[in-house]
Amino acid sequence: MAFGNILGQILQQGMGGSSPTRSRLDQTTNNLSTSGGGGLDAIFGQVQNALGRTGGSGGMLDMAKQYAGQKQVGNLSNAQVGGIGAVAGALLGGGLGGAAKGGALAVLGTLAMTALNNSRQQQAQRAPEPAVGDVQTAPPAIEFDESMFDEVTSPAAEKLALRAMIAAAKVDGKIDRDELQAIMGKIGSDEVTEEEKQFVMNEINTPSTIDDLVRDVRSEAQAAEVYAATLLAIKIDTQEEVDYVSNLAEALKLDHDTVAELHKLTGVEKGAS
Repeated sequence: MAFGNILGQILQQGMGGSSPTRSRLDQTTNNLSTSGGGGLDAIFGQVQNALGRTGGSGGMLDMAKQYAGQKQVGNLSNAQVGGIGAVAGALLGGGLGGAAKGGALAVLGTLAMTALNNSRQQQAQRAPEPAVGDVQTAPPAIEFDESMFDEVTSPAAEKLALRAMIAAAKVDGKIDRDELQAIMGKIGSDEVTEEEKQFVMNEINTPSTIDDLVRDVRSEAQAAEVYAATLLAIKIDTQEEVDYVSNLAEALKLDHDTVAELHKLTGVEKGAS
C-alpha cells in the first residue's frame, strides 16, 4: 500500500479548518533555503536518489521546476526557486499531480535529515578539544549513507508520517473529519485505493497513543521525520498540544538539539503557534 498521495494532498491543503500546514510548509521551505546549512543540496540530492530507488519520484523534480518557472512559489525569491523550493512550491500549488507522493516525502525527508545533520554539527562544535591521548567523544557529523535516506522515503515512512499528522490533529479533538474525507475525495482513483482511504478514516476514528505511533519507528531518521510531520500538522497553542509534542519527542528519543532544529526549520516555537 502507498499512502504518499494522501500525505501530499494533506500537506497541500492542511487538515481542514484552521490547519497551519500550508503556511508551515511555506515557512519551512524558506527556512531550509536560507538556514539549511551548506549540506542542504547534498541532502536533497540524496533524498531524490532514494526516491528514485523506491520509484517514488516519477519525474517530480522536472515537473516542479517547470511549475516553479511559471508560477509564484510561496514567498520564495527567484534565487531560492530550485531544488527543494521548487518541489515544495509545486506541492503547495497543486503542480505535481500524481507525483505529490514524491513531493511530500522529498520535503519531509529533507527536513528530517537537515535537522539531524545540523544538530550533529552543532554538538561537534561545542565539544571541547580533547587532551593529548584522550578519545574524541563528540557526535560525528551524520554520514550520508543510502540506508538513512531509504528510511525516510520508504513506504513505511510515508505511512508513519501520515499517521503522525492525523494523531497530532486529534490531540485537541478538533480534527475535521468531513473536510479530511473531502480532501481524499479529490485524489484520483488511480492514485489512492479505497482500502487506503478506509485506513485513514480508521486512524481518525480509532483512539491511539504516542506509544502506538512510536512502536513502528525504526530509526533516528524516521523519528525526526515523524516529529517534523507533527509540527506541520497542528497549531501548538493549547497545553494539550504542548504536552503532546514534548512527550512525543521524549518517546522518539530525539535529542534536544535535533528537536530545536526541527522547531527552527519549521518556524514553530515551543508552546506557541
